Amino acid sequence: MSYMRWGLVVVVLATVACSSGPGAEAPDPAASAGTPAERGSRLESRRVATTPVVDGDGRDHAWASAHELTVHVGEVYLEESGKTPVRLKSVHTDTHVFFLIRWPDTTADTTHKTWVWDEVSGRYGVGGDREDVLALALELAGPFDAKMLSGVEAVWDVWQWKAARTDPAGYAMDKTHSYTAANPSGKAKEFEVRGDPARTMWIARPEDAGDSPQRSQPAPEARGADRVPQYVPGVPSGSAADVRAKGRWVEGQWTVELSRRLNTGHPDDAVLSPGSARKMAVAVFDRAEHIHHRVSEVIELLLVDGARR
Repeated sequence: MSYMRWGLVVVVLATVACSSGPGAEAPDPAASAGTPAERGSRLESRRVATTPVVDGDGRDHAWASAHELTVHVGEVYLEESGKTPVRLKSVHTDTHVFFLIRWPDTTADTTHKTWVWDEVSGRYGVGGDREDVLALALELAGPFDAKMLSGVEAVWDVWQWKAARTDPAGYAMDKTHSYTAANPSGKAKEFEVRGDPARTMWIARPEDAGDSPQRSQPAPEARGADRVPQYVPGVPSGSAADVRAKGRWVEGQWTVELSRRLNTGHPDDAVLSPGSARKMAVAVFDRAEHIHHRVSEVIELLLVDGARR
């Protein structure tokens, strides 16, 4: 996978710490790829009576006749042949929306920053392992163009499935991304606007209220196993428990299924409703770190009732 400065949806976007100050490396998940609706991409979510099981299998009957859309995720300057094809499906019921997302990946990276024993220092240090990640972003407030460094003030609803940190718990991390010209209250980072270094934007990426599906544990003080997980499954609660997600890697391909209520009742979540359209984008990350930025063009998600249009 190649790297870029990206300016979810989910269907994704990410998560990791970024250096601060103007000109800092762009954070995950989505910030500079694809002209908005560059291909007029539309994902039709059909209403179904029987819901798929969110287990990463993807062979449920509900998916058999679902509309499939392929988008090409990658850096904006790459030819399509240099991008990753990501296949999306969506269905919904009266209460929930479901996504099925598949993309090729030669290896399954399912651990992240493992504590590794170092004989020289006589203590545990952070290993070089990094997980695979899927991010989905939905428009929440303001214009949505899938570019984090575009200079457009907006708020996104972002879902982040992480192969090591959230998948064992069976959830995706639920966050908002807020883009403002002025420094907001709370934790935020300042970045140069892409193509206009004279301007900066502040980006805040808080997790939704409640307990997170990911939980970290400190390095053991005494030597035990050579490798000890830094992250263990959490038990999410509140708005942080809105997005169910499970992935499965088989023969060079990830399959991830996600689900969420159409209307969670939480102000930090986008409301989806039959007959309405909402913009979204997806990103996939191979061995994710904050320098990995691969995003789709803007996608129009349309919830339809009955046969495909």
